[in-house]
Amino acid sequence: MMRLLLKHGADARVVHHGHYHNEEPVEPRSHVTNAVMAATGMGGGVAWVQPDRREREALMLDAVTLAVEQGVDVNAANTDGRTALDAARALKFERVASFLVEHGARAGTTKR
Repeated sequence: MMRLLLKHGADARVVHHGHYHNEEPVEPRSHVTNAVMAATGMGGGVAWVQPDRREREALMLDAVTLAVEQGVDVNAANTDGRTALDAARALKFERVASFLVEHGARAGTTKR
């Protein structure tokens, strides 16, 4: 899907800023997601079909690689201070985490 979007002029460096207002008394929430973060599963949502773990890591690495090739910031952090590297490590996807580190990624500073 990413390749198709890029082929038709999409800018992979776009950053999504989401603002959500749930029912009271819950505080409004915001999040920030770029393509590298989304590729590592950040930003919410659940896949309708979940491939097996090995295939999922390979697909994630492919998406992360494509985003990095497009110049997407590997160190962008969400509103909680987490980065794509944090997400890859949390999933224990070592190939993705290694690729990110090789391309300058750093762990974020989680806000508490």
